[in-house]
Amino acid sequence: MNLLRSRKGRLAAFSGLYLSEGLPQGFAGVALTLEFKRMGMDAAAIGAFAGTILLPWSWKFLVGPLVDNLKLRRFGARKQWIVFAQVGMLAALCTALLCMPQFAAGGVVGLGLFTGLMILHNVFAATQDVAIDALACSILKKDERGLANGIMFGSAQAGQAIGGSGVLALKEWTGSFGIASLLVPLLLTCILIGVLTLIREKPEEEPDEFGPNETALSRARQQVVTYLIIAGKTIFGSSRGILGFLLALLPMGGMALSMVVSTIITPSLGMQDGEIAKLNLVCTAIWVPACLSGGWLSDKFGRRLTLSLSCALSVLPGLWIGWQLKQAGWDHPPDAIDGVWPREEALIRLWWIAALIFSVFHGLLYGIKTAFFMDIINPRIAGTHFTALMAMSNLVITYTYIWQGQALSTEAWNWTLWQIFIADSVFGLVFLLILPFVKPQQIHLE
Repeated sequence: MNLLRSRKGRLAAFSGLYLSEGLPQGFAGVALTLEFKRMGMDAAAIGAFAGTILLPWSWKFLVGPLVDNLKLRRFGARKQWIVFAQVGMLAALCTALLCMPQFAAGGVVGLGLFTGLMILHNVFAATQDVAIDALACSILKKDERGLANGIMFGSAQAGQAIGGSGVLALKEWTGSFGIASLLVPLLLTCILIGVLTLIREKPEEEPDEFGPNETALSRARQQVVTYLIIAGKTIFGSSRGILGFLLALLPMGGMALSMVVSTIITPSLGMQDGEIAKLNLVCTAIWVPACLSGGWLSDKFGRRLTLSLSCALSVLPGLWIGWQLKQAGWDHPPDAIDGVWPREEALIRLWWIAALIFSVFHGLLYGIKTAFFMDIINPRIAGTHFTALMAMSNLVITYTYIWQGQALSTEAWNWTLWQIFIADSVFGLVFLLILPFVKPQQIHLE
């Protein structure tokens, strides 16, 4: 059986592959960081950890030339990289779970090793993403690419929900985070077996021709150099390129309700892991259709208008819940007492409201943002330009995790929650000062 031979099989194959991308992201961003919070890790350390391990996703475009040139033709040019990456992901993740940091009064033991292993895991995960996208470009037919991308994006979100909320729910049921965390490598193993047995990529018929003294590795190295030169000229060679680059480096809309702030506040309000898991699952169920709706609305009413409105609306839930917390005397979360906080029923209900409303607006803007980047790229080098912009967008997630962790820490910036939500909102709207001056590309073919 080969899933790639039929339309339904191809859609199922890429759904499973993108599920494997979301699983570890949800585990690291939700389940793992929440466990660190319950074990007593400082907010600054949590933010630094969550941001640092995602860094490989910011330079995954450099892996492209390696994926394109280093191949075992009989095994499948893309499949070999997917299998290699998934084996690496599994090995790094399983090793990391065996080296979980230990928290004691004297500090954290083993966090450096654990962080390094999770970074390695994301190196393989980013490589897998490049290989999967390359396979999709070469396998998917033109009339199924739109549906396939919607399914793949939804599958990635489902993977994040399972890796985060699923692990939390399993922890509450088993009483052990160690046992619950095995869910992620178990599912990744199942997907790996599926790739090995159900996906058969057609071997390339003609080998690439190399010049004198040229090898696949030297060609890949030259392509990286060429890529960087082209990207540099594209980004810094025009005002549109520079302004688009600045837009990609700025957050669009509020982010606090989906970042480390949420990890710190939810357990401090007294929410149990099962409740947090349920909240994340419901938010995901709202976010996915909102994201799809955002793309449709932007096609109908214009990208700039819908992007501006959805981003402006996305800051309102954060400001509202920040003010509610301030009014309730929650400028700072209470200190932990053996990882247990007093339960705040009224604030938990308010947090639910804010999180659900935020999911709608954040989903809308996310569906519009990617389409907007496609509007402003240079069509002659679309892949190069778009990948560079998306890489910068990944850096936004990294530095947002870090600065919000520093702001929450009483040993670092020691900001109040109200100050953090204000800063997050203001920073999330700065891009509106640049947006009017970034014009869509006009295609002129000679």
